[in-house]
Amino acid sequence: MNIKATKGRAMLHWTDKHPIDKVDYYPAQLEEIYGVEDPVPEPTYQNFKSGPNLMFQGDNKEILSTLLVNGFGGKIDLICIDPPFASGADYVRRVALRGKKEKLEVEEHSVAEQIQYTDIWANDTYLQFMYERLILIRQLLSDKGSLYLHCDDTMSHYLKLIMDEVFGKDSFQNEITWKKTNSPKAQSSCFGTQKDSIFFYTKNTEKFIFNKIYRAHDEKTLKPYTHDDNDGKGKYRLIEIEAHGVQLTNNRKRFEFKGRMAPYLYKLETLLKWDTEGRIYTSKNGKHSKIQYLNESPGILVSELWTDNEVKPLQSHEWTGYRTQKPIALLERIIKASSNEDSIVLDCFVGSGTTAVVAEKLGRRWIVADLNKGAIQTTMKRIQTKIDEPRGIAHYRVNNYDARTDLEFRPIVIDKYGVETDRKDGFFDGTMKGTLVKIIDLAKPLTRLDIQSIKDELQNRPNEERNITILCNGNEFGIRDEIEKENRHRGINKLFVKDIGSEGVTTFEPAEAEVDFNRDGDLVTINIMEYISPTILKRFAIDRTLFDEQIEDFKSQINCVVIDTDYIGEHFNIVESDVPEKHEDFIEGKYTVSIPHPDARVAVKIIDMLGEETIEIG
Repeated sequence: MNIKATKGRAMLHWTDKHPIDKVDYYPAQLEEIYGVEDPVPEPTYQNFKSGPNLMFQGDNKEILSTLLVNGFGGKIDLICIDPPFASGADYVRRVALRGKKEKLEVEEHSVAEQIQYTDIWANDTYLQFMYERLILIRQLLSDKGSLYLHCDDTMSHYLKLIMDEVFGKDSFQNEITWKKTNSPKAQSSCFGTQKDSIFFYTKNTEKFIFNKIYRAHDEKTLKPYTHDDNDGKGKYRLIEIEAHGVQLTNNRKRFEFKGRMAPYLYKLETLLKWDTEGRIYTSKNGKHSKIQYLNESPGILVSELWTDNEVKPLQSHEWTGYRTQKPIALLERIIKASSNEDSIVLDCFVGSGTTAVVAEKLGRRWIVADLNKGAIQTTMKRIQTKIDEPRGIAHYRVNNYDARTDLEFRPIVIDKYGVETDRKDGFFDGTMKGTLVKIIDLAKPLTRLDIQSIKDELQNRPNEERNITILCNGNEFGIRDEIEKENRHRGINKLFVKDIGSEGVTTFEPAEAEVDFNRDGDLVTINIMEYISPTILKRFAIDRTLFDEQIEDFKSQINCVVIDTDYIGEHFNIVESDVPEKHEDFIEGKYTVSIPHPDARVAVKIIDMLGEETIEIG
């Protein structure tokens, strides 16, 4: 799929600047569902219209690309993003285990995590990162769609130039100034900072959605409404008509225009209408005024300066632990202004999940994405706890797959590479771009024995002239150099190796858990006996042999537990959950649940403090 990279001429240059001229497709792996009876294995725009809201885990560039391939191009009315600011701040490297006040240093993040979540950048890398994603975002927006990009003054000037290039300078609508704190951090050599910027751009300059937003009257605007109740219609104020160049005759049957007429003179029909409605007040000295009732005024029209109390800085009761979390009221204002009830709202840097919570609350359809597993879990938790009857949610992984066996990997790899499978062939798995394809057991690396078995099979096919593509998950040391040397002497049947890891298909190491399942009729008692996360041990530099000494209670590693009472293996359906409200609280660890039928399999998903997940079945 080819797309147009830019709308206007380039105005900002950096090292290795290049547009996106091709959109790649990455298969989505259904991870879990909430309140969904019949989820689809692959979300498309067609099945989204009547299906659940969507949550994606993975690199948002790959997720945005997959959405475009799956029919969402030109379908999103509102995109809100709060990307990293390249401010030098470090947002994800300090993590505390449950029950511990001190935060431990987390080391050895993946490259993608370092780029997206440490917020420490080389300028050129950051600019290219944002440029690529803004190009994809524009393709996803509908003709009536808008983008709101939240940033601080670190990179705002660069980001505006990039958005001018991608969207066109005429598509810029506002730079909203939001007062993010009441107490600016003391600065030794300059003024304290209290604000962030929100850039508002539209796909189309003429037909974008915009609903006027009003805030409540303040003391200054309420002061003129001091008259007594008038026929039960509430407080009102008087606006002199004569001040606008209009004077009424004493008999109030007709109107005469006297004096110098102002350019904003009221129309005669308007004056007659007010007179009929009893809206014209004549004082004892003959002055005429229009009666304006307070309860008919929607409030004060919101401007681009957001310093009012309705969008005040984040309050402690909303806090989820994310440093960059935004208040619910802030997103409410944006979503109300630039979407309708039939709109789709997208946030591909969802963080603490505020966009999803507000979109759900306001009845919008929504799609959110984040690379960080903790962000996805926090968002799911907030939807479950803050919304009484949420629409169903389907959570998918994109190029960040939880697959432990060859059987789980194989369909992902086939979809990713577009392999045309052939069940009639007893050895090769299919074809791809004119080559035969052999998928090596993806639960282990490619070995020399695997290569020999391919060669032996080709000996039995003397008329076969096609080359061979080998798909594998890792390989023995030196094996690819050996294959390359052999290919130099082969006219046909050359071997080409594609390692799914180096080709961009990523996986992670699962944790180890000991869980006891005890069945008694239609009840199952679940007891989590032990849990060890290799990732936590590695990142906190904990010696496994000293695990019990350094981790006093294994539950301190666990963020939450969710349970599926009828697990079928394809995805996880959350039926029960244990999500401690306070950081110092531990999970209960022991649960009794009802099963729907005697053969039902109960699955427990344990999610640790780094967002890693493991499933145990009983």
